[in-house]
Amino acid sequence: MTIHLFTYIALIYHFRLRTLFRQPLSKTPTRYGPGPHHVELAIHFPTTKTNEKITLRLYSLDTMPHTIHTFLTLIDRQHYNRGSFLSLRPHVLVAGPVDMHDVENNRQLEQKMKREGYFPDGALLFNEYSGEFPHVVRTVGFNEEMGGPVFYVNLVDNTVGHGPSDEHEGGGSVGGKAGDPCFGEVVEGFDVIEKIKGFATADGMFEGSVYIVGSHVLKTNE
Repeated sequence: MTIHLFTYIALIYHFRLRTLFRQPLSKTPTRYGPGPHHVELAIHFPTTKTNEKITLRLYSLDTMPHTIHTFLTLIDRQHYNRGSFLSLRPHVLVAGPVDMHDVENNRQLEQKMKREGYFPDGALLFNEYSGEFPHVVRTVGFNEEMGGPVFYVNLVDNTVGHGPSDEHEGGGSVGGKAGDPCFGEVVEGFDVIEKIKGFATADGMFEGSVYIVGSHVLKTNE
């Protein structure tokens, strides 16, 4: 009976790994190129018909393989399409596959995330933080506790606030913080980020949706 129980647990764990990784990490350089990887987001504003673009450069796959691979998969599988920018705080701009203005669209986004195991437990199986990539202005990160797929753009230097806490570094205190994964930076379209900020209300929410209407991993010659 004990053997059957351990087999059952192993199968569940194996399925969980397959669900979150989607494919072996060793295949990532072959599928998306050797890196550094660039991602393009098409942004639609409620006041215009044309879309604008934001380009992200992702950090080293060797440094944060799980985080980079997960974000590339989210982009490749169009999870952010019809998602939106969710809130503006003095230090970050938050976005993700959520729609706070259209109930049906939000339901469809949520169902897609559930089918692939990204909701409600988050997209990351474990947290990756590298001191090599601090949370400076224009960088992009996942919240440590949520684990994606919601992400944020740093509007100020958040190296201290979003990095590991002294308690965590000093010996694993329960109150310690490992640090949010900082996995890329905005290399083109920061003026679009500034434009998005202009649609936020005084409480940091968005009166009308600013949508992500397209996303793809750029090829090396794009």
